[in-house]
Amino acid sequence: MPEITCLLIDDDADDREFFEIALGAVPLSTNYITAPDGIKGLELLATLNHKPEFIFLDLNMPILSGKECLTSIKLLKGYENVPVIIFSTSSYQADIEDCRTLGASHFLTKTPDIDELSVIITKLLSDKNLPFVVG
Repeated sequence: MPEITCLLIDDDADDREFFEIALGAVPLSTNYITAPDGIKGLELLATLNHKPEFIFLDLNMPILSGKECLTSIKLLKGYENVPVIIFSTSSYQADIEDCRTLGASHFLTKTPDIDELSVIITKLLSDKNLPFVVG
């Protein structure tokens, strides 16, 4: 099976490290790239030769919010069908519905359990028929 590239756009360095550890426990061949905010994430996407198969996006970020970043990603040529999974501490129904409307493929509320996150990421990378809200 080819390597699956996952991009995480998140302003919290601890959350990026936590995600990397969880992704390392996924029983699939993965490549991890990251950006510390929405602006840098969009700049990175514009320069990549190989687009990521999955984009995980924090919702609550300064400068460019996750919703604004999601809207911009969906407008990028070639990224219309790349799954964007919202990865957030929020579980507000209004945020969930807004993200669905803006084109997110899934909404994942952050968990403090690395093993649980690893299992959820495995499911997301393996099964395109999961419900919109996972975790």
